[in-house]
Amino acid sequence: MSSDNAPQESLLLSLRNLSLSDHGSSTSRALPQPSPLPPSIAPSFSQSIWADHSASNTEGANLQNIPCNVFMNEYDVNHQEETMRVNLNSGSEVHSMSIWENQESPFGKNLGRYNGLNLYNNRIQSQDYVTSHQESLSSDEVIAINSILGLEDSDIILLSNDQCGSKYLQKLLCWKDSRIINKMLGVVYRFPFYLMTHCHGHHQFVKLIESCDEEQLGLITMKITAQDELFFKASISKFGSLCIKRLIKVLVGSPFISLVISVLHRKFKDIMINGKGPSVIIHCLETLSDQQNELLYVAAMNHFRDLATNVVGCISLNNFIDDMRGLHRAQLLDLISCHAAFLSKDPSGNFVVQHVLELSNPMLTQKICSMLSGKYVELSLLRYGSHVVEKCLKSPGMAHYAVEDFLKSSSQLFHLARHKYGNYVIQTALKVTKTENISLHRRLLNELQDHHDLQFGFGKKLYNLIAAGVPVDGDIV
Repeated sequence: MSSDNAPQESLLLSLRNLSLSDHGSSTSRALPQPSPLPPSIAPSFSQSIWADHSASNTEGANLQNIPCNVFMNEYDVNHQEETMRVNLNSGSEVHSMSIWENQESPFGKNLGRYNGLNLYNNRIQSQDYVTSHQESLSSDEVIAINSILGLEDSDIILLSNDQCGSKYLQKLLCWKDSRIINKMLGVVYRFPFYLMTHCHGHHQFVKLIESCDEEQLGLITMKITAQDELFFKASISKFGSLCIKRLIKVLVGSPFISLVISVLHRKFKDIMINGKGPSVIIHCLETLSDQQNELLYVAAMNHFRDLATNVVGCISLNNFIDDMRGLHRAQLLDLISCHAAFLSKDPSGNFVVQHVLELSNPMLTQKICSMLSGKYVELSLLRYGSHVVEKCLKSPGMAHYAVEDFLKSSSQLFHLARHKYGNYVIQTALKVTKTENISLHRRLLNELQDHHDLQFGFGKKLYNLIAAGVPVDGDIV
């Protein structure tokens, strides 16, 4: 069947006929007209998908000629029509669309005719899927392809925003037809961020970039990396982050990956402390080379204090450290060690210091423990700081830094022993020194045994530990 003779009925009418054919009926049914869109809604989508579908136009139509069940299973077409209208008329969807305003394509309706990019090159023009596979395609499939090619960009958006419509378009892209790819490319170029952040539309974005050649990938990459704020909003959203991670994977080995890394570098701090953004950065470390990630390493060193003292950023920074490689990792760890005293007092920063201590690097551990000298008593009285002190005490050969601070004042040691946080620190000190430094252990015991008031308040826990002989294998009480 020739594509020139294929009927040009709207895809929506084709979808409506699914329910009729599934029930074995060829009776014509009139499609309801959509509610008119308020003039304030932007962007103003064309209503071509609804054109020529009034009750008078559909009355007596030969619905058997419309392709049925080409890609989709049975579903309620009436519900789909309503869903499409709601997607355009509801306040939430319109608001999200307005976020990505000014995204109109400079190529107009036909992206392929833009001479500067020459997307319709000789390779694409020579053969397309429909022509070369005409005999292997069913008439319904030929009609489906030509129906999509006849839709306006706004109609493609409507389909992408619907679960079944999105699956329909993804199936078309699987055929690798150059005309379909370029049709979808034009839509994605006009509204990339809207599709990337949509629960159904993001599937269309991912499928398209997997179908594009390098030149087309470059076009999409340049588009979405040209506006930092829009890229940032996409990267911290659930579906947008998935799209960006997939794009990164597709761009491995391509020079266009530098565009993505550059915008991630510029928005590094904001991305690392928001939503799904950190997963995008970590994906780069897991996927790309050290040379490609160099800008991200530099950004981490520039913003490590801001990240470490943020409730989300401290987790992101720890994950970033785990996936770093090379010289820059050593430099970042050294910076954190130099600022250990400040970070250990912070409710979030202390977790970063603990994480570095857990790496069991002798040089870093010694540097942190020495940087905290003179501050162990103060930190032991803090909820989060006390955890850092305990980590230092448990680090091999480092207990003496903290214990020497404790033994500088008898009253100071006694105050710690009766404190709600400090008593745990002293218990840890007794256990560690009993196995590692017996002379320090005896000095601690002598000072503590002189205070008979330990059996009251929080000191009672320490009193019971000493009375039991400080069992090193027992849990701290």
